[in-house]
Amino acid sequence: MKHVYLSYPITSKIPVYGGIADIKCNQVKSIASGSSANVYSVTMENHWGTHIDAPNHFFENGLTVNDYPADFWFFKNPMVVYIDLKPGDLLGCSGWTDGIKPDNDIIIFKSGWGKFRETEKYGIDNPGMHPEVGFFLREEYPSVRAVGIDWVSISSFKNRELGRQAHRAFLDPDGINDPVLIIEDMDLSHDLRKLREAWVAPLRVEGIDSAPCTVMGSIND
Repeated sequence: MKHVYLSYPITSKIPVYGGIADIKCNQVKSIASGSSANVYSVTMENHWGTHIDAPNHFFENGLTVNDYPADFWFFKNPMVVYIDLKPGDLLGCSGWTDGIKPDNDIIIFKSGWGKFRETEKYGIDNPGMHPEVGFFLREEYPSVRAVGIDWVSISSFKNRELGRQAHRAFLDPDGINDPVLIIEDMDLSHDLRKLREAWVAPLRVEGIDSAPCTVMGSIND
């Protein structure tokens, strides 16, 4: 068995929804300058890089990422869906739902869009999800607690209104069964056909809706 990262490191320039952003990383203390230790400050938005959308992202009465207990973030029965998405495509419920098992707790969609991550195309021409996916999973497979994608957002930048509807379908605290959290901008470049488990470690900051996260996977050799 081997363990891999399914999230990207935070870099000085990072693709975001609608373009590319700069991360402000400043050295506060420096050993080279005579300090006893190296210390840095990092400034970024909480929806940049690999991150989790929690219900409070779209709903004032929704849970924040910090409201979930530790055991929520351990996914023992992942399902990986291999799909082909073109720029601006909206993923619906056809062609992949037959493979879902009643005990799947996270569904990870691997589209190959990671190959565009170093270009503006990644944040501007990205595919999205149709709201029907959120409604379907919540009604038919309540064991699914999260979905993950290897593109910048479930909201296609060129179809933002439908993207907002898709977020609400997944995250509405008053919808059918529990909300399904969304992990966006994952690194799914590994061979995941034998993915056994996935673990998500969100940055726990009081007062914010959602958070950057580190995601790791356990893969059978």
